[in-house]
Amino acid sequence: MNQLRDAIGIVHETKNRWERRIPLIPEEIKSLIADGIEVRIERSPTRAFRDEEFAAVGATMVDDATDCRFLMGVKEVKKSQVKPGQTVVCFSHTIKGQSHNMPLLRHFIEVGASLVDYEVIVDDNGVRQVAFGRYAGIAGAHETLWTLGHRMKSLGHDNALAALKHSVDYHDLAEMARATRSALDALREKGPDVFAPFIVAVTGDGRVSRGSLEYLKMVGAVPCTLDEALTLERESPGDRTLRSLHVTDDMIYERAGMGRKFVFEHYLQTPWLYVSKGAMYLPYTRALINGLYWDERFPRLLDDSTLRRMYANKTLPPVLGDVACDIRGGIEWTLMATENDAPTFIYDPAKGTAHVGVEGEGVAIMAVDNLPTALPRDASVDFSKALIPYVRAFFRANLNEGVGSLPAALQNAVVVAGGKLSPRHQGLARFL
Repeated sequence: MNQLRDAIGIVHETKNRWERRIPLIPEEIKSLIADGIEVRIERSPTRAFRDEEFAAVGATMVDDATDCRFLMGVKEVKKSQVKPGQTVVCFSHTIKGQSHNMPLLRHFIEVGASLVDYEVIVDDNGVRQVAFGRYAGIAGAHETLWTLGHRMKSLGHDNALAALKHSVDYHDLAEMARATRSALDALREKGPDVFAPFIVAVTGDGRVSRGSLEYLKMVGAVPCTLDEALTLERESPGDRTLRSLHVTDDMIYERAGMGRKFVFEHYLQTPWLYVSKGAMYLPYTRALINGLYWDERFPRLLDDSTLRRMYANKTLPPVLGDVACDIRGGIEWTLMATENDAPTFIYDPAKGTAHVGVEGEGVAIMAVDNLPTALPRDASVDFSKALIPYVRAFFRANLNEGVGSLPAALQNAVVVAGGKLSPRHQGLARFL
């Protein structure tokens, strides 16, 4: 076995054509090198940060960084990149027992390597510290506005939003926001009136939802309450000012039985006792941005029967932006995931079919499943700044002897330590 370098290696991302992020940006790498830590980075022609930017801060540019003791990536690495005795840090997509990545998890065990997963880096209160959810919300909000503009144009309503580009086609968030503000100003000044009142609802309370609300505010949206939304059409006819309606969890979910107050902790423990009333907010909106977490234990925000009823009654907005993108999940008509350069499909409830694009009979659904990749430079900066406080602790820990050398809050992030499932992830054994 070749000796591993006592260095941090960062791999070139190959998960898909959109993946241009990096876990550590040049500024943070410079601080590691100043501490005497060697950082070796695989050259990449597609990364959001150029190779020269890393070389300028003292990083060593290489074609293969997998000979480093400590290896980092954004998405899960390949089995061939994992070496015995190595510690690998990435979003491994193994911690829920995902079947497609169980061979990768088994490989870590077989070769005696260690796996650290960003998704379970938490603070002392168990709150996730490193995530891209904010940028999923930001890009998702933009693509929902893009979809609305192009969908309305396809229905015969030419409008300024149809001039927007996709998130991936802007240099960065600042440029994207400027373009969107300009389009919204033009829309407000000069129709069409089909946008009035122009209310976009955002569901959820997490990072994704907050990111969407942040972007809407950034481009000039005016927050409004449900009461204000109800009166806009009557009191302000023709007003095309973009307004955001934040529909929080306690506004959506109702516990069975009248007068039962929503308690989030109780909802998480007993979701089957709750029903969704999210549909009641949609008739007053032009689009929905859904950021709600969902799995099969939870009630759907919009199930098939509700969607069909609303579509027949013409109370469903023309665009559903499903940033959560759970296939047949929280929004049951989300039948597929889409791409950053083709984010929308039209679902035809009469036929039960969907096709990518913005034209045709049905409702437009934006359902990109890798939205943070759309703004790779901005997303990498935020991610890196959140991650850097933990890198030194993981780098200096000897995980081949277990997780005991780590602070208690960080031990949860170690999925495999020295070829053995860590104490907090023993339950994954049943998937192997």
